[in-house]
Formats: sequence, structure tokens, C-alpha cells
Amino acid sequence: MFAVWLVVLLLIAHLGLAKWSGHAEAVQPQLAMIAVMVAAVWAAFMRYRRSPALLRLPWLLMGLALLMQVLWAGTNVLAMMVGDKSGYLAALATVLSSLYVIPCMFMVTRSFAPDEARTMAVLDLVLSCMVAALLYLFFTKLLSGPLASDPSSIYVVIYLADAIDFSLAGMAILRLLGARSFRWRYFYYVASAHLLINAAVAALYNRIEMHGLPWWAGSLIDIPHALVVLVAIRQPPRWLRAYHPSLAVSQTIASFAPIILTMMVVMLSISTSRVSLTPSLLAGCTAVLFYGLRMAFIQSRHLDRQRAVDLSAWRLEQQVGRDPLTGIANRAMLDRRLREALEEGRASGNYCSVLMIDIDFFKQYNDSLGHIAGDACLVQVACALSSSRVRANDVVARYGGEEFAVVLVDTTMDVAQDVAHRLIQAIERLQIVHPNCPSGYVTVSIGIATQVAQTSMDPVFMLDEADRALYRAKSKGRNRYESAVGMTPAGLDDATMHG
Repeated sequence: MFAVWLVVLLLIAHLGLAKWSGHAEAVQPQLAMIAVMVAAVWAAFMRYRRSPALLRLPWLLMGLALLMQVLWAGTNVLAMMVGDKSGYLAALATVLSSLYVIPCMFMVTRSFAPDEARTMAVLDLVLSCMVAALLYLFFTKLLSGPLASDPSSIYVVIYLADAIDFSLAGMAILRLLGARSFRWRYFYYVASAHLLINAAVAALYNRIEMHGLPWWAGSLIDIPHALVVLVAIRQPPRWLRAYHPSLAVSQTIASFAPIILTMMVVMLSISTSRVSLTPSLLAGCTAVLFYGLRMAFIQSRHLDRQRAVDLSAWRLEQQVGRDPLTGIANRAMLDRRLREALEEGRASGNYCSVLMIDIDFFKQYNDSLGHIAGDACLVQVACALSSSRVRANDVVARYGGEEFAVVLVDTTMDVAQDVAHRLIQAIERLQIVHPNCPSGYVTVSIGIATQVAQTSMDPVFMLDEADRALYRAKSKGRNRYESAVGMTPAGLDDATMHG
């Protein structure tokens, strides 16, 4: 609250001193105006100190831009106090006025992404310096020499200054609308308020100055600086917290912002070509070259990220082939490996077999003991199936729920039956208590299907045949295995061994 009252007193003092001196550009009212500017710098610095690391640079840039205004006004006061016959101080004030644009451009066009390459920042800094240099060249050429007496030259300068000021304000508003973080929205809220009011005040002040400044005109310059103090120290409006732009809007605005620098250099090059052709052409060509370099860097980083994504996708693909609960292969890997086994069997004549395995009465197990116990049971069964003398090139997979499947490469029906018998015994040896199972312990039923010459190459066919055999095993009492009808080799009975 103290800062608010201090700014109000400074504004009143500025008006009073201007009225007393009768001139807007007298030393005393100018000093009061500088005090208001210093208060704005202080407000920006306080926000800089309170902000997280990523937001400190934007607040620092705002403080630097406001400081350029202080130095510009201070140079004008010094010129009035000591005289400026050589024009050096006036030239210095013009330079400082041009330098004000650099931090403002950085403030509204930089992405401030933590992973952005430093090369991008260097390119943006060079482009900002080129803008300042072109502005200095343009202003000094039109405001000195024979062109200075031509009112049309003055208006060209005013129109160009208006275009730059309002462009910066518009870009700050766009960044406000695209900021997804509240802290960033708050920063661009303060920045856009200052830049928009500053653009309006500068447009009005410059046109008033064309006809002679009244005593109160200097107080107009106080308004955008006093606004920084008031906005920066007060609580932000509620709509600023409630507003949340979509990701598409945010990304579009963030991607568009850096291109503004190149566009401004090109436009300034066109404007200054009437007073200095060669430097303007060089600046325009450099801006286009830098734009190409920026696109090349972006494309290079995009390719690097794409390669990283591809590598991550490959690693994820290796992991996705595993069931997250049991750690064994999942359905996708089962289908892929079964298709490969079928193709190898068709080509070599060494046919494969598939075991479809189901935990008996598993729903009742879950209902009585809970899903946590059910998950633990699934993990134990999967581990037992994987370790029960299944070969390295065979695949044990979780088919879904309490169902498992085993792909046995180069395996005949009789060998597959032997494997099924061993797996049934392995599960019985676990002695997992199951109150609702006839045996009192967890058991499994198994259906077996073996590839023959006429077997379809579609994995679904083999799995369906094994599932039918599994259904028969469960209908015949469970804790047993059955072979698929029509796939049993000659001399073997369809009904098979009990576990």
C-alpha cells in the first residue's frame, strides 16, 4: 500500500511542478517523472526476486526495458542542465530510446523453454540489436539535417514508432492468451498492460509535441510506469486464474512468437531503405538468413527428438510385449510368436503345439480371498509355468484374466501332452490354498492343439482349437488336459491323462 501512495504523491508532484514551471520539459517536473519510472523499475525488480528461476529472466527484461526509459529521461534532463551544443546527449538519448526495444522484443518473442538451444537465443539477440540499429539509423536520418524540417518526415517516424509499440503490445497480449501457467499469464498481463498503455500514450504524446507541449503533457509518460507499479503489487484479477487456453492455442502462439523478430527486421529494412539503402538491404538479407538458420536448427532438433522417440518406442515395444502383472509375455507377443511358429512349422514340417491353460474356479478364489490374493496367485502360477522345464524358444504368455497360453515350437502332440502333464503337477506342488476347489488347492485345466499340414496360418485358429479342448477338460472334471479333436495323431485317444 505504501508503494501505491508513493506513486500517487509522485504523480501529484509531477503535475504541480509542471504547473509551477509552466513547461512540461522543465528540469523539476522531469525529475519527478524519472522518480515514477524508478518506482516502476523497483516493482519489476521485486517481482524478479520473488519469481521462480524460469520466470526471472522475463522480469529482468522488463526491468531492463524500464531502466532504458529512466536513462533516456535522465539523458534529456542532463542535456537541459549542462547544454548540448554538440548534440552528443541528444544522440545518446536516441540510442537509449532504441535500446528500449531490445528487452521488450526479447520479453514478448522468446519462448523461454528450458531445453531451447542457446543458438536460438543468440540469433534472437542479434536480430533485436539489428532492430535497434535500424531504428537509430532511421530516426537520426529523418530527425536531423534537411529532412528534419519536413513535417512528413516527422510523421513517418511517428507512424513507425506507433507500429513498433502497438506490435509489441499485441504480441504481449497474444502471449498472455497462450500462457498455460498462471505465473506466465500474470507476467504477460503486466507486460501487455504496460506496453499497450505505453503505445497509446506515446502515440498521443508525439502528436501533441508536433504542435508544442502543454505544461501537463509530461504527466502522460507517467501513466504506463505508474500502471506497472499498481498492477505488479496488487492481487491479479480472478479471470487471470480462471482462464486456461487449450494446448493447441498455446503451442501455436509459442511457435509463432519468435518469427515476429524476423518480420520486424524485414519491415524496418523496407522502411529505412528510403534513407539508407545498403545497410537496410544487408539487415533484411541477414534477417532472412537467420530465419533459415532458425528453421534449420528447429528441423535438426526435431530429427534428434524423433530419433529419441523412435528409440524409446523400440524400447517400449520390448517392454509392451510383457504382461505388467506377471512379467511373462502378453497377448500381442503370443500372437506374434505363434504366427512365427506356424510359419516355421509349415516350412520345415516340424509342427508346433499350443497349450491353453485356465486356473480352475478362479472367480470363486477372487470372491472369497480378494483381488490382491488373486493377483498374487496369478503371479505364482505364471512363475511356475515359466520355470517348469519349458524350453528357451517356447513362449509362456498371459492370454487374459486367469488364462495362460504356451507356444511349444517343434513339438508333437505326445510331447505336448507330456508338457501339459508336468505343468499340471507343477501347479499342484505350489499348494496354493483354494477353499472353493475340490482338491483344496489351486489347480489348472489345459487344452492342447497341435499344428498339422492343413492347419490355418492364422494364430486365432490354433488358439480356438486349444480353447475348445480346454472347455472339454473343464467339463470332464478339471485338473486335467484334453487334446483338440481331429488333431490327435493316429493311435492316441482324445481323452487324455489326468493331472
